[in-house]
Amino acid sequence: MVNFERGTTLQTMTVLIPWVGPSVSTLLLVRRMRDFWNSAPYLLYITPLSFASTIAFTAIYMKNLLMIALIYSLVSPLLFTFIYSKKYDSMQINVNEYYIEVKLKVPLLTDNVIDPNALFEKVVNKAVRRIRNPYYHYKLKSLGNCSNLKVNLSENKITLRRRCGDITVEVIISNNDIADMKVSISY
Repeated sequence: MVNFERGTTLQTMTVLIPWVGPSVSTLLLVRRMRDFWNSAPYLLYITPLSFASTIAFTAIYMKNLLMIALIYSLVSPLLFTFIYSKKYDSMQINVNEYYIEVKLKVPLLTDNVIDPNALFEKVVNKAVRRIRNPYYHYKLKSLGNCSNLKVNLSENKITLRRRCGDITVEVIISNNDIADMKVSISY
């Protein structure tokens, strides 16, 4: 079952405004979620509401634009969410003579996650979805069978580190909504 956040749900109710609502609500949604797959459950109710409000308004006031309104109200939430979420994708691959380093910025929601292991797994699972190279993908999926998680707390950041053979994953959480993840794989 998907957990909906109350603030996000209320922000996406701007979809009820005809014609402008789909773009505004998806912009608010993606600015909060920063990930297409986290936004997908919200799209399940944004799209029908967009369709209903835009078609009802168009059928009453602008009957000649009914077909355009039909296509716009069904396609725009998905399209805008996908385009806006691509803005937040950031992955860098640095190759050195000793190791390959993959840096990611993984968006986090303002959940009440207290367990560092659960937080680490959440960040790694989001990174696995974004890394498409099969070699890195396989390496990240095998992290669950490795050493214990090392947690370092400082005044303004949390560093979570796990080592698994030739791979080291370090997650630095210094902001409430973005986690910096660094994966180092030695040759």
